[in-house]
Amino acid sequence: MKEQMTSIISFLINKEIFAFDTLKVRNILELDKVTWVPNTKDYVLGVINLHGNIIPISDLRMMMGMEDIQNSQDTAVLVVSDDDKTESLIGFVVDGVKEVFDINEEELKESVINGNTGLIHSFSGCIQKNDEFIHIIDLHEIVQEIEK
Repeated sequence: MKEQMTSIISFLINKEIFAFDTLKVRNILELDKVTWVPNTKDYVLGVINLHGNIIPISDLRMMMGMEDIQNSQDTAVLVVSDDDKTESLIGFVVDGVKEVFDINEEELKESVINGNTGLIHSFSGCIQKNDEFIHIIDLHEIVQEIEK
């Protein structure tokens, strides 16, 4: 039986490591000028124009309940698509992008996170790499939260 491999991209939020499936990530951008949009949720920073597409930018750190957020030179925007459609692109601000690597799906364990993770309640799983736990975020659940 062939092992199922998945490629993930890991990133930092408040010194914790999280990840998305790399097949869902379209771009990695520096946090630049975001145009504010009135009457949006607190964690929606605004929109950017990326190659002619207007993309909403949400702060994943705020969505996870972080307070006192400081941007640094490592702060990045991961532009993702849950359903591979250009019109469903969303940008998520993170503290920094770490690395891309392959995981064997058999390594995936159930994610157990203690404490408050804000609006994010669903994780695809967790893996351990070099004594660090990496929690893989269920992108579909976040997109549904934003669209509420």
